[in-house]
Amino acid sequence: MREARAASPVARDTDPVATWETVQTRVRRGEAAAVLADTQRLAAAATTAGDAGSALIAHTAAAYAALRLSRLDTVLREAEAAVAAGDRARDWPFTGTFVARARRFAGLALAQIGRPGDAERELLAALAVGQVASLGQPHLGTVSSINGSLALLAARRGDHDGAVRYAEDAVRMTESGMRDGASARHPQRRMRLQRQLASAQVDLATIYFGARRVDDAGRAAADAFANARAVGAPDFQVKARALLAHVAARRHDPRTVALYEEAIAGARRTNQVWLLTSLHAGLAQFQATQGHTPQALDSARQAIELTESVRGQLQEAEMRSSFFEGKQELYQSAIRLALSLNQLAEGFAFAERSRARAFLDLLGTHTALSKGRTEALAAEELRLRARLAAARAGAEPDDEGERGGDAGVAAAERDYAEFLKTVRAASGEQASLMSVEPVTLAEVQALLDEGTTLLEYLVTRGEVVVWVVDRTHAEVVRVRVRRDALVTEVRDFRRAIADRAPAAEVERRATALHQRLVAPLRAHVRGERVVIVPHDVLHYLPFAALRSPEGRWLVEDWRLSTVPSASVLKYLPSKGTAASGPAVALGNPELGPELALRFAEREVRAVADALPGARVYVRGQATEHEAKALGPTASVLHFATHAVLDEKDPLASALLLVSGDGEDGRLEVRELFRMDLHARLVVLSACETGLGQLSRGDELVGLQRAFLYAGTPAVVTTLWKVDDRASFVLMRRFYDALASNGPAEALRRAQRASLAEEPHPFYWAAFGLAGDPR
Repeated sequence: MREARAASPVARDTDPVATWETVQTRVRRGEAAAVLADTQRLAAAATTAGDAGSALIAHTAAAYAALRLSRLDTVLREAEAAVAAGDRARDWPFTGTFVARARRFAGLALAQIGRPGDAERELLAALAVGQVASLGQPHLGTVSSINGSLALLAARRGDHDGAVRYAEDAVRMTESGMRDGASARHPQRRMRLQRQLASAQVDLATIYFGARRVDDAGRAAADAFANARAVGAPDFQVKARALLAHVAARRHDPRTVALYEEAIAGARRTNQVWLLTSLHAGLAQFQATQGHTPQALDSARQAIELTESVRGQLQEAEMRSSFFEGKQELYQSAIRLALSLNQLAEGFAFAERSRARAFLDLLGTHTALSKGRTEALAAEELRLRARLAAARAGAEPDDEGERGGDAGVAAAERDYAEFLKTVRAASGEQASLMSVEPVTLAEVQALLDEGTTLLEYLVTRGEVVVWVVDRTHAEVVRVRVRRDALVTEVRDFRRAIADRAPAAEVERRATALHQRLVAPLRAHVRGERVVIVPHDVLHYLPFAALRSPEGRWLVEDWRLSTVPSASVLKYLPSKGTAASGPAVALGNPELGPELALRFAEREVRAVADALPGARVYVRGQATEHEAKALGPTASVLHFATHAVLDEKDPLASALLLVSGDGEDGRLEVRELFRMDLHARLVVLSACETGLGQLSRGDELVGLQRAFLYAGTPAVVTTLWKVDDRASFVLMRRFYDALASNGPAEALRRAQRASLAEEPHPFYWAAFGLAGDPR
């Protein structure tokens, strides 16, 4: 965010207090989208007229409405514009208050985007402004809210001492406001502050609980309940009841179940979805500790159904439900409960649902990915989601505990659910980009050919769970290993390969990982075709380079492929058909001397030798425009170029090509999702193309996932920066073998031929096939 700089006039007839209250009232009525449009229009007009104060109010109001709608990029733009307007209205008495509000909204947006460091800096800047916003004195309500936001942010990163300090400051600030003379003279102001006090006490109780200060949490929750009841704030009463239930569970109080049930009823009445989720999750955890496993599993099921009903990234409402340790921990708890009851199929279903939920979280709330005939469905989904977000923005209580009605939410949810039925009927794969749509264990078994085994891994804090599945059998193998230890092993193994460490060291590490992750499963694997569903750090592991104690690389024993989730298998058989054109190969695009790939040109010409009629584009011809123009009809697509991966915005990860004809030279993941491909194979012989972002629960968003959705059943990718010459040699062998084999077997043969000449995995193990195992 920018800092303040100059000065300009302010319209003196502007009533900032009344204007702000009007904005809040309209948002509570579910009019957040209209407020956003209106205030953006007013901000533009005020800026043109040179009315900096009105522009500041309007931009701040727009940032507030956008935050309630989860339009996070818009929040940041409007907040920055508000700071700039405040810079021009430096002498206006309300400037500090509105700039502090705007910066707080920006901080909350940054936290939701996943930039906690930037969020903290923005909130601290807001706090500094708010401390002197009222004629050199703190603006009590604003400062209290900022302290509360800082407390929640600190709690989420594990800084419990800092969180407690901020939360206690928020309570003290609000209490001092209630004691001053102005509150005594203005009952409405006192009531507003008492609502805010209840909110601050709820946050304080939440943070005490997270810091394991259970008795303090109980006292703060009781105070919050009393204040909320006194001013008629039912949302905060329910939140306080929820906290008291969590405290009772920690104390093993015999009234715990009754307290949870009472809080659940209240959260249902007030339609607080994230609170309901945390309550069911907390109840499940308590029931499990009491040995009531079937009841615990039922509570976990309800929590999962609730979290799947809300699309999107972390919201402020979720931040305030700190007992909800995280969506993925909730899924993993349900998996453990299901397996303890020997319900293997349900455990598998939870694992698949966790991957689907994580994928939706990475896509975010305002992404419409579609192609061809599904574009209209995607556009309609965005419209319905915007309507639902606006309704929920009004129903969710603000800092003062005020909220609108729930009727609009119910109607919007009903219409969205009906729409999803239409999408499922038109395209199950398109539905999977909008909601959790996993397959069952039985469905996966029916999709597997005879002689094919699926290995679905789940990495948890203290163990790795593996489902070993074929057409007629399913087993679960649980391997005791701490996640942090596994991360270290995989990282050290990859480093040894990348550094071309001595063969003995690489083989030792390869054997250790084989014994941990593969050896316990071998007895259950029937046949040599193996489909791996990696999880967490295992996305980075070259399984082909694991080595048995007998000295055999895994690629010598099994024909390997991976998929981001087992659910993807359902959509692969219909892909890779109806391509009307020849193969297309693009290599060594002109990106500057430092990015030149000398052997890439030879590589794509070798593709043309192996696939008669192939069209080859190198150097200045290897453009993004050609890739998009020829991709939809290509029978095979081959890219020998560089890739860049954006961990903060996975959809911005891209293959680098030549710009021109209206294209910027970055073929991004979000663009690939919108392409309509029919190629039977895509090869990404590029640097690090397989390394998309690892999400918390695990739908790897990278170029391979995008190409699979776009229409190809098989994608060859790389796991590290490959040697230019070694890539050329391996790819030539791959295409020779492809003439009489499927892609998985062709890659296996090429890798085995390469390792026979150069056994070090650096030269052959980076390549892997994602998609159809045939």
